[in-house]
Amino acid sequence: MSQVFSAHQSTSRDAADLALRRRRLLAELAAQRGELLWQILDLDADTLTQSPVFEGSAWTVHNLLAHVAAWDRWQHQAMAALLEGRQPDFSAAADWDQFNAAAVEARRDHTLAEVINEMREARSAWMAWIREVPLEPFFEPREVKGWDWAFPGCLRVQWEHDAEHAAELAEWRRGRTLQDAGPKAVLEAALFAARDELMTATHLFALDERSSRPVCGQWTLKDVVGHQADWEQVGVIGLRHMSAGRPPDIDRIPDVESWNTEHAAARRDQTWQTCWADMHATREALLKILETTSQGTLESTYTFPWGQEGTAYQWVRVFVEHDREHAAGLRDAADLQKVTGAHRTA
Repeated sequence: MSQVFSAHQSTSRDAADLALRRRRLLAELAAQRGELLWQILDLDADTLTQSPVFEGSAWTVHNLLAHVAAWDRWQHQAMAALLEGRQPDFSAAADWDQFNAAAVEARRDHTLAEVINEMREARSAWMAWIREVPLEPFFEPREVKGWDWAFPGCLRVQWEHDAEHAAELAEWRRGRTLQDAGPKAVLEAALFAARDELMTATHLFALDERSSRPVCGQWTLKDVVGHQADWEQVGVIGLRHMSAGRPPDIDRIPDVESWNTEHAAARRDQTWQTCWADMHATREALLKILETTSQGTLESTYTFPWGQEGTAYQWVRVFVEHDREHAAGLRDAADLQKVTGAHRTA
């Protein structure tokens, strides 16, 4: 009986280790997609759809995002075929340039918003599928026509692909004129990607560590989650006012650190479930207001409670940056770079 119990414990530990490994892979994938979209914020629609990114190429950001969407869809389809025991369509691998050109041409008449929405949908569908794949087949070795098709390697290829293009966009961006507002579709996509970064980073810690292990100075994961909810509530109130055409009617916050400390103390006795639910509720409220906020309103300028002036677009952008900042901190606390061997870009 003791041998059976010991074997069961060992199997459970192995499964838990594999589950954590997959969560780490997903966190890195989310980090690189967040970085990619971060690089196209603060740019106007003409720059994103008309300005070539690469020397000697007509590809714009619009074309590049179409290319990224196509690759996510292809990777998802190929992995699904392998899991079902079917031969994937490897025609893309026969001529990458032709596949890329065809993907861009097929979306040439799509609007920037349509391309961005396809990119979001392709990634969301692929990630939802991955999370449903049982752990054993996910980590199963796979070799097809001399290529390593183990699923962890497929994810690495995609995050390296995003990282490569993010670096190219960062270099290209230096020569562009940054704006106080850009297209709403880009802002929404960046907000979604940044929250995905944060969510995947929170999943790197054990359940029993959430309220005890310091991950941000002396703050625990529960403290970080509560902190996100508190600031996002400020975001909700301010955006609601701006979407109605008036400045954010929020008391000035002269000392952000004191504000953070005060609000963290107020949540000290709250449960993880309460902080978690608050963070999700405030984000849903922010997204609901943003959905009905016009492009013109996003371009309007107001005085913020911390003193500076900015547009409604920049107000929302603060919460993209805030999510990414804490996601990066959580990945560092979980020592993700050491585990995946990934290059930190955020």
